[in-house]
Amino acid sequence: MEKYGRLTVIEWISKGDSRQIRQYAKCQCDCGSQPIFVRLENLLKPDKSSRKATRSCGCLQRERVTKHGCWGHPLFTVWTAMMRRCYNKKDEKYPIYGERGITVCAHWHDVNNFIEDMSEGYRKGLQIDRKDNNKGYYKKNCHWVTRLQQARNKRSCVYLTYNGKTCCMKEWSHIMNLNYGTLVERVRVLKWPVEKALTQPARQGDYVRKT
Repeated sequence: MEKYGRLTVIEWISKGDSRQIRQYAKCQCDCGSQPIFVRLENLLKPDKSSRKATRSCGCLQRERVTKHGCWGHPLFTVWTAMMRRCYNKKDEKYPIYGERGITVCAHWHDVNNFIEDMSEGYRKGLQIDRKDNNKGYYKKNCHWVTRLQQARNKRSCVYLTYNGKTCCMKEWSHIMNLNYGTLVERVRVLKWPVEKALTQPARQGDYVRKT
């Protein structure tokens, strides 16, 4: 039987149709968990280590973070989500992160290093944000921001200037107590001038911002 990391191949299985056939391995992990199915290209080669390779059913990762007391740390969830959107092709955010070339620095592939670097300044409710959205995740390019600040920093953010003040639409919706959906519709769909879009009272049928 072939062995890849902690995984022992029980059976090789081919799935697909005449256009595309993929080969999977039914594997048993050394930890004794239920067998898992792994795509051939994701298995760890005996002579070549890869960060993206599957080496266990997931027990290796659990052991690593549990051993160092990180499993219940509030930043562990942040780290997990960051790694997933950059490297897991099945993650819904992968197309705008990993597929776009956004990566996590090698130093932060160890959750302990991430927690050590980013614990300062963190408090519940804050989100990790990249100062330069075209660069990846590393200490000098990351800081903690509120959800509103992160929305403002998005590449798709649209800024509006009114009475000499420039803010993104999300911020204006809070400032003017106007539902964000209503403001988006007025600016992007109806093409209203900025002053009218921000000051026109909501009408019946408009989105109503809940406070």
